[in-house]
Amino acid sequence: MIKVALIGFGCIAQSAHLPAYRVLQEKGKVQLVAACDIDRERFSNKMEINIGSAEDDNPMEFNKYTDWKEMLAEEEADMVDVCLPTFLHAKTTIELLKRGYNVLCEKPMALNYEQSTAMVEAANQSEGKLMIAQCLRFASAYTFIKDAIEAQTYGKPVSAVFRRMGGPPVRGWDNWFMDHSRSKGCLLDMHIHDIDMARFLFGEPNAVTCTTKDLYSGDDIVFSRLMYDGIDVLAIGDWAQEGTGFTADYIIALKKATVKMDSDGVTVYPRGGGAYMPELSSQSFYEAEIEFFIDTISSGAVNEVNSPSSAATTVKLIDTLRESARSGGSIVSFEK
Repeated sequence: MIKVALIGFGCIAQSAHLPAYRVLQEKGKVQLVAACDIDRERFSNKMEINIGSAEDDNPMEFNKYTDWKEMLAEEEADMVDVCLPTFLHAKTTIELLKRGYNVLCEKPMALNYEQSTAMVEAANQSEGKLMIAQCLRFASAYTFIKDAIEAQTYGKPVSAVFRRMGGPPVRGWDNWFMDHSRSKGCLLDMHIHDIDMARFLFGEPNAVTCTTKDLYSGDDIVFSRLMYDGIDVLAIGDWAQEGTGFTADYIIALKKATVKMDSDGVTVYPRGGGAYMPELSSQSFYEAEIEFFIDTISSGAVNEVNSPSSAATTVKLIDTLRESARSGGSIVSFEK
């Protein structure tokens, strides 16, 4: 059984990671031994993010700390789950890897590609493994279309549109999401999900163009176009829709069908045939990603689904999109 210590007990930890650990602990795969947050009140205050709120009744018992270094000095842990704000990811993760821990670090990997590559280098020199929590790589709505594209079940893809939208995330510690220097806005924090999915599904684009709008902190509304041979991809990220609920969807046209994902699930629209909804796994993608990482630690298997170098490349693509946005939406070649 893998023993886990968690650093940062805010929104994502409470609403996503903690429920996953509860299920995986019931499976006998993991034990959450301790958690740390600089604000002790986090352990008694229920937090909420755009996907929902923390569980009303999560009977897990674990030790609680306000200093992660003290926590790790007191606790035996095989893996550390980093759920800190983005601007703390690189420094904290690199120190943990130097100590030999296995580290699951929340997305985005870091503020920029330079920090991300430093994390990859630290992982290459560590006895521990590193994985970045790009959770959609483990979501059945996305693995379904990934498998279909690879098997050419519906032929080659022709076009794709991704959307991810909602209100401004003013829930974070010290309102850090709304500080562009610490979050880099919607472009890095939320839009990265769909940019990573474009890479996951279609590989590396030849070039990109991007425009952004500033309403709260900077880069709050994002329109990105990724150019491939034979397929164009449009991704829209917007966390400036104050007062609205969170939505995320995609529509991907292929030679033989169109596949659409929305709040109802995934629907396939064959060309010349009747629409149908494929049966998908009901496992939470947060649970799936954490279970995957735990299994690689236990087995020693190589992570070929979501490697640190791939996560770093996604941040590099975000940097390239920002370069385009800063130049008024010019087309910028993507250097793989």
